[in-house]
Amino acid sequence: MKHIFLISLFLYLAVGVLCQPLSTKSLKAKTYYQDAIASMSIVQKEMYLKAAIKKDKNFVEAYWQLAQLYINYKKDSVGIALLQDIVANPKNIRLAESQIKLAEQLYLIGNYKDAIQETLKIMDPVFYKQKTDLLTIFNEANRLRNHPVPFEPRLLWKVSTPFDDYFPSITANEEIISTTVLVKSSPESKEKGQEDIYWSFNDGNDFGLSRPLGTSMNTDGNEGSQSFSSDGRYMFFVACDRKENIGSCDIYYAIRQGDKWSLPINAGKPLNSEYWESNPVLSVSGDELFFTSNRPPCLGGKDIWHCKVQITDNGLLNFSQPENVGIPINTAKNDYAPFIHFDNQTLYFCSNGHLGLGRGDVFMSLRINGIFQTPVNLGYPINTHRDEFGFVINAKGDKAYFASENQNSKLHDLDIYEVPLYEAIRPMPMSCFSGTILDEITEKPLQAKVEMFNQIDGKISYHSISDRTTGNFSAVLPESTQYGLLIQKNGYVFISDTINASIDTLKTFYLHPIVKGAKTTLKNIFFAFNSYNLEQKSYSEITHLCLFLNANPLVSIKIVGHTDNIGSTSYNKTLSEMRAQAVRQALIDKGIDKERVLSEGLGSSNPIAPNDTNDGRSKNRRVEFIIL
Repeated sequence: MKHIFLISLFLYLAVGVLCQPLSTKSLKAKTYYQDAIASMSIVQKEMYLKAAIKKDKNFVEAYWQLAQLYINYKKDSVGIALLQDIVANPKNIRLAESQIKLAEQLYLIGNYKDAIQETLKIMDPVFYKQKTDLLTIFNEANRLRNHPVPFEPRLLWKVSTPFDDYFPSITANEEIISTTVLVKSSPESKEKGQEDIYWSFNDGNDFGLSRPLGTSMNTDGNEGSQSFSSDGRYMFFVACDRKENIGSCDIYYAIRQGDKWSLPINAGKPLNSEYWESNPVLSVSGDELFFTSNRPPCLGGKDIWHCKVQITDNGLLNFSQPENVGIPINTAKNDYAPFIHFDNQTLYFCSNGHLGLGRGDVFMSLRINGIFQTPVNLGYPINTHRDEFGFVINAKGDKAYFASENQNSKLHDLDIYEVPLYEAIRPMPMSCFSGTILDEITEKPLQAKVEMFNQIDGKISYHSISDRTTGNFSAVLPESTQYGLLIQKNGYVFISDTINASIDTLKTFYLHPIVKGAKTTLKNIFFAFNSYNLEQKSYSEITHLCLFLNANPLVSIKIVGHTDNIGSTSYNKTLSEMRAQAVRQALIDKGIDKERVLSEGLGSSNPIAPNDTNDGRSKNRRVEFIIL
């Protein structure tokens, strides 16, 4: 049975044991050893390996395997003692490799000083490069340990279950947190268990008890490694060994309408492959998906990949051919569990290939001009010699949620923690904006396309669709930043608006059907003071209006300019006419038939706000279009 959870992400730096002849000459010992390798039972593996060692006290590989068996099942002291015994054995014919394995395991339990000392004892010149590499790794771990970072984790005891909980995900508004849970018949059971998706809701004070997501998502197989889109409308997750799967574990998604989720949808090719895919996370803009895969070409065991995403009118998603994120993120080992923050430029991920403190550490990398920079270890004790992974950050960038071994639990199971982030590893702070889209005539909720864009270059920072049941949508924007908003639906006049993330938090929008007399204000049209020359940032809006007219070839419009009451009546009327003509000409220059676009200037004769304040005068200086 395939698992989503990356159980075997331990660091193995030593030479494999299968590429060389076994060190024993005892046929019986070899037989026991081979039986242990072939066995699926932990108890039988232990029994056969002990029998092999009993037959040959100098059987090096049997010591290695038995030690690793104990360490894998958290009997560290027993495993270390076995490795120390074989290192001290004067008849050990593979001494340097045994020393390397002992040093590795000391490193993996956080005993960095002893790991360094054991490595320094390696004298075989054949292993000089490995010795040097190990010392680099162990010395960096020791340095990180000796320079701790601020760290005050809080156990989310209601979110955490009696089982292993990992891969947390959180919505931008922090209303929902979801986890993958390794469910067993009992917490103490040695069975492999089954992975299911759980979720918990914030009641305003804290998260409530975590519970299974439901049978539409969870089955008898493994589901997990889930994540939400920034608006909570999409959930991505991984399911293994389903009949419709392309590979062993595939990426699925579901769409939320009101309080219900659609049936799971297999993302299909090219996102999924014949290999293993996991850890999907959608960017805040909704147009890029990051995930983990072992598909070729891989730099190591598992790499981080990404692809482009398009949302169709009905909410279904199309995925482009994935690309390996490459160096410096991916290494020759395992790099996994990506989380792209809501700022769309800070990537957090887990790796045992970059210099760290043990097994899987959390790293961050900034994306500058589209290029990821050298990853930075988040430091000790956020990272330890144990596994830390599934690191996600809230929109404000001041808190993180992650899974780690609970040292206060007798089972040392994985639980979910919340921790304030120290300044150096915080992403850009973001704000949540929420809107509701209604039909202007019926006031019923509408499902419509929503885009937020940079007014300077027109680059999309967010795109999604509103909830069909409620009309709601939410977007995450940089604090104190102004963005253009575009709402579109077939058969309706589009809405244009400007959103200031530091002021605007909640707004209702009314879409008007395309009928004669329907009008909308082009709120992203800008002119210099007392000028009719269009500013550069107006051309995104011109493009939107052009696309609307191309999509509705039977529609003709009139562009209407308005001013405030500063200046003479005749001057304002002329200025408004020239501004309306400038917009008309821009449309004609983009290929719109001039017969479909009229223009008119009404000056200050039709105010929509009092002219006695700056805000009111700003609202009155506007350009509208009316359906003719």
